Amino acid sequence: SSSGLLVRSQRSLAPPTSLLGSLGVMAPLQRAMIHFLTGSKNEPNAVREALGERGTLQAGLRLDGPEVEFIVGVCEPEVGQYVDGRTEVTVADAVLRVFSKIHVCTYKDTFMYNYDRMLFDYIEPYFNSSQRCEFKVGFDFSHGGKRFSVVGVDPKDSMGVVGKDTVVFFEDHIERTVLESLHLLPYETGLPEKYRPTRLSLDEEGILRDYVRPYFEQRSSGLRKTDIVEIQGVKFKIMAMKPDPGDQVGGGVAKDTVLSCKGVALKESFAPASRAKGKAKAKA
Repeated sequence: SSSGLLVRSQRSLAPPTSLLGSLGVMAPLQRAMIHFLTGSKNEPNAVREALGERGTLQAGLRLDGPEVEFIVGVCEPEVGQYVDGRTEVTVADAVLRVFSKIHVCTYKDTFMYNYDRMLFDYIEPYFNSSQRCEFKVGFDFSHGGKRFSVVGVDPKDSMGVVGKDTVVFFEDHIERTVLESLHLLPYETGLPEKYRPTRLSLDEEGILRDYVRPYFEQRSSGLRKTDIVEIQGVKFKIMAMKPDPGDQVGGGVAKDTVLSCKGVALKESFAPASRAKGKAKAKA
Protein backbone atom coordinates (compact mmCIF):
# COMPACT_ATOMS: atom_id res chain seq x y z
CA SER A 1 0.00 0.00 0.00
CA SER A 2 1.31 3.45 -0.89
CA SER A 3 0.12 4.75 2.49
CA GLY A 4 2.65 2.62 4.35
CA LEU A 5 0.04 0.93 6.58
CA LEU A 6 1.92 -2.34 6.92
CA VAL A 7 0.09 -4.23 9.67
CA ARG A 8 -2.24 -7.19 9.85
CA SER A 9 -5.10 -6.14 12.11
CA GLN A 10 -7.68 -3.52 11.29
CA ARG A 11 -11.02 -2.37 12.65
CA SER A 12 -13.39 0.55 12.12
CA LEU A 13 -14.24 2.64 15.16
CA ALA A 14 -17.21 1.68 17.28
CA PRO A 15 -19.77 4.36 18.18
CA PRO A 16 -18.68 6.50 21.15
CA THR A 17 -19.89 5.40 24.57
CA SER A 18 -21.03 7.65 27.41
CA LEU A 19 -18.15 9.35 29.18
CA LEU A 20 -19.92 11.57 31.64
CA GLY A 21 -23.19 9.89 32.55
CA SER A 22 -21.95 9.12 36.05
CA LEU A 23 -21.73 12.85 36.77
CA GLY A 24 -25.51 13.19 36.96
CA VAL A 25 -27.45 16.24 35.77
CA MET A 26 -25.15 18.85 34.28
CA ALA A 27 -25.53 22.62 34.04
CA PRO A 28 -27.11 23.82 30.78
CA LEU A 29 -24.58 24.47 28.04
CA GLN A 30 -24.64 28.11 26.94
CA ARG A 31 -22.51 27.83 23.79
CA ALA A 32 -20.81 25.15 21.74
CA MET A 33 -18.69 25.15 18.59
CA ILE A 34 -18.94 22.11 16.32
CA HIS A 35 -16.72 21.02 13.43
CA PHE A 36 -18.35 19.07 10.59
CA LEU A 37 -16.47 16.11 9.11
CA THR A 38 -16.29 15.44 5.39
CA GLY A 39 -18.49 12.68 3.99
CA SER A 40 -21.73 13.50 5.85
CA LYS A 41 -24.59 15.83 4.86
CA ASN A 42 -24.94 17.20 8.40
CA GLU A 43 -28.44 18.59 7.95
CA PRO A 44 -29.52 20.86 10.84
CA ASN A 45 -32.25 18.54 12.14
CA ALA A 46 -29.88 15.57 12.16
CA VAL A 47 -27.24 17.61 13.99
CA ARG A 48 -29.76 18.72 16.64
CA GLU A 49 -30.88 15.13 17.08
CA ALA A 50 -27.30 13.91 17.58
CA LEU A 51 -26.64 16.68 20.12
CA GLY A 52 -29.88 15.93 21.97
CA GLU A 53 -29.23 12.19 22.13
CA ARG A 54 -25.79 12.78 23.56
CA GLY A 55 -26.93 15.39 26.06
CA THR A 56 -23.74 16.14 27.97
CA LEU A 57 -21.08 17.75 25.78
CA GLN A 58 -17.42 18.67 26.08
CA ALA A 59 -14.66 19.54 23.62
CA GLY A 60 -13.26 16.58 21.70
CA LEU A 61 -16.39 14.41 21.51
CA ARG A 62 -17.04 12.83 18.12
CA LEU A 63 -20.77 12.39 17.47
CA ASP A 64 -22.34 10.60 14.53
CA GLY A 65 -25.59 9.25 13.17
CA PRO A 66 -27.24 8.66 9.78
CA GLU A 67 -25.68 11.23 7.41
CA VAL A 68 -24.22 13.21 10.31
CA GLU A 69 -20.76 13.34 11.89
CA PHE A 70 -18.99 16.13 13.72
CA ILE A 71 -16.56 16.89 16.55
CA VAL A 72 -17.50 19.16 19.43
CA GLY A 73 -15.14 22.12 19.87
CA VAL A 74 -14.98 24.81 22.52
CA CYS A 75 -17.87 24.72 25.00
CA GLU A 76 -19.09 27.25 27.56
CA PRO A 77 -18.98 26.02 30.28
CA GLU A 78 -16.34 23.39 29.49
CA VAL A 79 -18.83 20.59 30.28
CA GLY A 80 -22.58 21.04 30.12
CA GLN A 81 -25.97 19.74 29.02
CA TYR A 82 -27.18 20.56 25.51
CA VAL A 83 -30.65 22.11 25.59
CA ASP A 84 -32.39 22.50 22.23
CA GLY A 85 -33.40 26.11 21.69
CA ARG A 86 -31.29 27.31 24.58
CA THR A 87 -27.76 26.23 23.75
CA GLU A 88 -26.21 28.44 21.07
CA VAL A 89 -24.45 26.16 18.56
CA THR A 90 -21.96 27.60 16.05
CA VAL A 91 -20.64 25.64 13.08
CA ALA A 92 -16.96 26.23 12.25
CA ASP A 93 -16.21 27.46 8.73
CA ALA A 94 -13.67 24.75 7.92
CA VAL A 95 -14.83 21.16 7.42
CA LEU A 96 -12.40 18.64 8.90
CA ARG A 97 -10.95 16.08 6.51
CA VAL A 98 -11.33 12.40 7.46
CA PHE A 99 -8.64 9.76 7.01
CA SER A 100 -9.71 6.62 5.18
CA LYS A 101 -7.02 4.65 7.03
CA ILE A 102 -4.69 5.32 9.94
CA HIS A 103 -1.91 3.29 11.55
CA VAL A 104 -1.34 3.85 15.28
CA CYS A 105 1.52 2.26 17.23
CA THR A 106 1.81 1.90 21.00
CA TYR A 107 4.99 2.97 22.77
CA LYS A 108 6.30 -0.35 24.08
CA ASP A 109 6.95 0.89 27.63
CA THR A 110 3.18 1.50 28.06
CA PHE A 111 1.97 -1.61 26.19
CA MET A 112 -0.36 -3.92 28.15
CA TYR A 113 -1.74 -7.43 27.49
CA ASN A 114 -2.36 -7.43 23.71
CA TYR A 115 -3.05 -5.18 20.72
CA ASP A 116 -6.83 -5.68 20.85
CA ARG A 117 -6.85 -4.46 24.45
CA MET A 118 -4.92 -1.36 23.43
CA LEU A 119 -7.45 -0.64 20.66
CA PHE A 120 -10.65 -1.21 22.63
CA ASP A 121 -9.59 0.39 25.92
CA TYR A 122 -7.37 3.26 24.77
CA ILE A 123 -7.15 4.04 21.04
CA GLU A 124 -10.88 3.99 20.25
CA PRO A 125 -11.87 5.97 23.38
CA TYR A 126 -9.30 8.64 22.53
CA PHE A 127 -10.56 9.14 18.98
CA ASN A 128 -14.16 9.18 20.21
CA SER A 129 -13.58 11.69 23.00
CA SER A 130 -10.43 13.75 22.58
CA GLN A 131 -9.80 14.85 19.00
CA ARG A 132 -9.25 18.62 18.99
CA CYS A 133 -7.79 19.35 15.55
CA GLU A 134 -6.50 17.85 12.33
CA PHE A 135 -3.19 15.99 12.69
CA LYS A 136 -0.67 14.11 10.56
CA VAL A 137 1.98 11.39 10.74
CA GLY A 138 4.15 11.92 13.81
CA PHE A 139 1.26 13.01 16.04
CA ASP A 140 1.67 11.71 19.61
CA PHE A 141 -1.23 11.23 22.01
CA SER A 142 -1.99 9.45 25.26
CA HIS A 143 -5.10 8.03 26.89
CA GLY A 144 -5.47 6.36 30.26
CA GLY A 145 -1.72 6.47 30.83
CA LYS A 146 -0.90 4.63 27.58
CA ARG A 147 1.10 6.41 24.87
CA PHE A 148 0.73 6.21 21.09
CA SER A 149 2.02 7.68 17.84
CA VAL A 150 0.49 7.98 14.38
CA VAL A 151 2.92 6.33 11.95
CA GLY A 152 0.82 6.19 8.77
CA VAL A 153 -2.26 7.79 7.21
CA ASP A 154 -4.24 7.46 4.01
CA PRO A 155 -4.36 9.68 1.99
CA LYS A 156 -0.58 9.74 2.32
CA ASP A 157 1.04 12.92 3.68
CA SER A 158 -2.36 14.45 4.50
CA MET A 159 -3.82 16.04 7.61
CA GLY A 160 -7.16 14.95 9.00
CA VAL A 161 -9.11 13.31 11.83
CA VAL A 162 -10.47 9.85 12.55
CA GLY A 163 -14.14 9.37 11.64
CA LYS A 164 -16.69 6.58 11.92
CA ASP A 165 -15.56 4.98 8.64
CA THR A 166 -11.80 5.30 9.22
CA VAL A 167 -10.05 1.94 9.27
CA VAL A 168 -7.64 1.81 12.20
CA PHE A 169 -4.50 -0.35 11.95
CA PHE A 170 -3.11 -0.92 15.40
CA GLU A 171 -0.50 -3.68 15.55
CA ASP A 172 3.23 -3.09 16.12
CA HIS A 173 4.93 -0.97 18.76
CA ILE A 174 7.63 1.69 19.15
CA GLU A 175 10.67 1.22 21.36
CA ARG A 176 12.28 4.25 22.98
CA THR A 177 14.70 5.27 25.70
CA VAL A 178 12.62 6.40 28.69
CA LEU A 179 14.11 9.37 30.55
CA GLU A 180 14.60 9.30 34.31
CA SER A 181 14.83 13.10 34.42
CA LEU A 182 14.57 16.08 32.09
CA HIS A 183 15.66 19.66 32.79
CA LEU A 184 14.47 22.47 30.53
CA LEU A 185 14.29 26.26 30.72
CA PRO A 186 11.94 28.76 29.05
CA TYR A 187 13.00 31.75 26.98
CA GLU A 188 11.94 35.18 28.18
CA THR A 189 10.02 35.97 25.00
CA GLY A 190 6.34 35.05 25.40
CA LEU A 191 6.65 33.94 29.03
CA PRO A 192 4.14 35.86 31.20
CA GLU A 193 5.74 37.94 33.95
CA LYS A 194 3.86 36.05 36.68
CA TYR A 195 6.18 33.08 36.07
CA ARG A 196 9.23 35.29 36.78
CA PRO A 197 9.02 36.51 40.42
CA THR A 198 12.38 38.21 39.84
CA ARG A 199 14.71 38.54 36.88
CA LEU A 200 16.90 35.83 38.38
CA SER A 201 14.23 33.30 39.33
CA LEU A 202 11.36 31.28 37.90
CA ASP A 203 8.07 30.03 39.35
CA GLU A 204 9.08 26.46 38.66
CA GLU A 205 5.92 24.82 39.97
CA GLY A 206 3.69 27.19 37.99
CA ILE A 207 5.62 26.56 34.76
CA LEU A 208 5.55 22.80 35.30
CA ARG A 209 1.81 22.88 36.08
CA ASP A 210 0.68 25.16 33.26
CA TYR A 211 3.15 24.35 30.48
CA VAL A 212 5.51 21.43 30.87
CA ARG A 213 3.43 18.64 32.43
CA PRO A 214 0.38 19.08 30.14
CA TYR A 215 2.67 19.09 27.11
CA PHE A 216 4.53 15.92 28.05
CA GLU A 217 1.33 14.12 28.98
CA GLN A 218 0.79 13.92 25.21
CA ARG A 219 4.32 14.20 23.77
CA SER A 220 6.22 10.88 23.84
CA SER A 221 8.69 11.01 20.94
CA GLY A 222 12.43 11.33 21.46
CA LEU A 223 14.17 14.50 22.64
CA ARG A 224 17.84 15.40 22.31
CA LYS A 225 19.93 17.67 24.48
CA THR A 226 19.76 21.30 23.22
CA ASP A 227 16.47 20.65 21.36
CA ILE A 228 13.92 23.47 21.44
CA VAL A 229 10.24 22.69 22.10
CA GLU A 230 7.45 25.22 21.77
CA ILE A 231 4.64 24.99 24.31
CA GLN A 232 1.66 27.36 24.11
CA GLY A 233 3.75 29.99 22.34
CA VAL A 234 6.72 29.78 24.73
CA LYS A 235 10.01 28.19 23.64
CA PHE A 236 11.86 25.88 26.04
CA LYS A 237 15.43 24.60 25.65
CA ILE A 238 16.41 21.11 26.77
CA MET A 239 19.32 21.67 29.17
CA ALA A 240 19.97 18.16 30.51
CA MET A 241 18.52 14.67 30.52
CA LYS A 242 19.22 11.36 32.20
CA PRO A 243 20.12 9.07 30.62
CA ASP A 244 21.44 10.97 27.61
CA PRO A 245 21.06 8.57 24.65
CA GLY A 246 23.42 10.73 22.60
CA ASP A 247 21.96 9.61 19.31
CA GLN A 248 19.36 10.74 16.76
CA VAL A 249 16.54 8.85 18.49
CA GLY A 250 16.78 10.73 21.78
CA GLY A 251 14.84 9.97 24.95
CA GLY A 252 11.14 10.21 25.77
CA VAL A 253 9.20 11.38 28.81
CA ALA A 254 7.10 8.88 30.80
CA LYS A 255 4.87 9.19 33.87
CA ASP A 256 7.80 8.68 36.25
CA THR A 257 10.20 11.09 34.53
CA VAL A 258 11.26 13.88 36.92
CA LEU A 259 10.71 17.23 35.17
CA SER A 260 12.45 20.40 36.35
CA CYS A 261 12.74 24.06 35.34
CA LYS A 262 15.17 25.42 37.92
CA GLY A 263 17.19 28.43 36.79
CA VAL A 264 16.54 31.70 34.98
CA ALA A 265 14.71 32.50 31.74
CA LEU A 266 16.93 32.43 28.65
CA LYS A 267 17.54 35.32 26.29
CA GLU A 268 15.81 34.86 22.93
CA SER A 269 18.75 36.41 21.10
CA PHE A 270 20.75 33.26 21.82
CA ALA A 271 17.99 30.88 20.76
CA PRO A 272 18.67 28.62 17.75
CA ALA A 273 15.91 27.74 15.30
CA SER A 274 13.18 25.55 16.79
CA ARG A 275 13.63 21.87 15.95
CA ALA A 276 11.07 20.04 18.03
CA LYS A 277 7.71 21.81 17.86
CA GLY A 278 4.41 20.08 18.60
CA LYS A 279 3.21 17.64 15.96
CA ALA A 280 -0.38 18.81 15.39
CA LYS A 281 -1.76 22.17 14.34
CA ALA A 282 -5.38 23.15 14.50
CA LYS A 283 -6.96 23.71 11.10
CA ALA A 284 -10.32 24.81 12.35
